[in-house]
Amino acid sequence: MGIENLAEKIRSWEYCFYQGCNRMIVASDLVITAQGIQCSKCGHYNLEEPGWVICPHQKISAVKCPRAGKGIVHNESGIECADRCYFRTCGE
Repeated sequence: MGIENLAEKIRSWEYCFYQGCNRMIVASDLVITAQGIQCSKCGHYNLEEPGWVICPHQKISAVKCPRAGKGIVHNESGIECADRCYFRTCGE
């Protein structure tokens, strides 16, 4: 993927998530390297793309979830998000 495509991906993401740090990473902390998109704070590449979902905690029509709803689970009390990320950012 070219540099222009990676830069466009970062702009469209606005932020992403890294499971290892359990943190959301904002676009200004992402850098493009020969290996791809990297977090400038922790140095990792295995970043999860955000996605639009109905967040059980935000309770609004849709929110761009850092994990694209991967933490949303169905249980006996209804729908819940196990991540409870509240949009934490890398370094907090």
